[in-house]
Amino acid sequence: MSNSVNIVDLVDHSGTKSSAQFEERTAFVLRHFQFQEHPFGDNVNPRFFFRTEAHEDAYIKMKRCIDEHVAVGLTTALSGTGKTLLTQILISELDSRRYETILVLAYPGMTRTGLLREVATELGIEGLSARTPVHILMSAVQERILALYRAGKQLVITVDECHFLGLEALQVIRTLSNLEVPERKLVTLLLFGEEFFLQKLERPEYASIANRMFIRARLRPLTAEETEQYVKFRCLISGGRPSIFASDVYGPLHELSRGIPRDINRLCHTALFEAARQGHSVVDRATLLKANS
Repeated sequence: MSNSVNIVDLVDHSGTKSSAQFEERTAFVLRHFQFQEHPFGDNVNPRFFFRTEAHEDAYIKMKRCIDEHVAVGLTTALSGTGKTLLTQILISELDSRRYETILVLAYPGMTRTGLLREVATELGIEGLSARTPVHILMSAVQERILALYRAGKQLVITVDECHFLGLEALQVIRTLSNLEVPERKLVTLLLFGEEFFLQKLERPEYASIANRMFIRARLRPLTAEETEQYVKFRCLISGGRPSIFASDVYGPLHELSRGIPRDINRLCHTALFEAARQGHSVVDRATLLKANS
C-alpha cells in the first residue's frame, strides 16, 4: 500500500510540476512581450479566427446551408487547419431564438446507436438508457425535431470529426436529412471531417449519403503570405506588436509548418519563449530554428 501511495504521489507531483512550469513559461512570455494573452495558445477561441479566402468560402457555404434549409453540408480539411474553430464560429453566431444548435463529436468506431444517443442527449431527451433500442432512439429524436419545428425553431446539428463515422452511422445522417414538411427540411446537418473522408464517400455503398452533400467546402493550408498575416493578426489580437516576428522568420515558418495553423502555433509558441529567455524583443529566423530544432 505504501509503495502505491508513493507512486501516486510521484505521478501527481510530476503532473503538477509540469503544469506549473508551463504556466510560468506562458506568464514569462506575456510579461516579456507585453501580451494580454498568449497569441499561440492551444485553445479554440473565436476571437483568433483568421479568415483566409478558403475559410471565408467554407463559412459562407455552411451558413448558406442553414439559411436555405439545406439538409447536409460538408467541410473537409487537413488536421489542424481550423475546422473545429469554424464550427464554433458558426454555432456562436446563430440566434438562439430561431435555432436549436447541438454539437456532436464523433469518435473512432462510433455506431449508429452511439450517434443517435449523442444527438438525443444533446437535445435534452430524457428517459433513455444505454439499452434503449435504435428505433426508440430515432423515434424520440424525430418527435423532438417536430416539437422544435412547431415552436418555430430550426435544428442545426454539427458533427465534428465525421470521418470516424462508418456506413451505418452515416445512414442515421441520411435518415435525419429526410425529415421535412412541404415547405422545407426540418434539420440541417453540418459535417466537418478530414480530407480522407472524401475517399470513403466515393465507394458505391456510400452513394446515398454522398449525393445529399451537394454543398461542400474545403479548408486548405495557409499560403506563405497568409502565414505572415496570420501571425501578425494573432499578435495584434493578443495586445502585442505585429513586428514581434522579424521578416526573415516567415519563410522557414511556412516551410516547417506547411501552412497548417496548429503547427504554426506550436512553432511560434516555442520561438517566443526562446526569444524571451534570451532577452530579445524580436523573434528572428535563428531563434525560430533554434527553438524548434
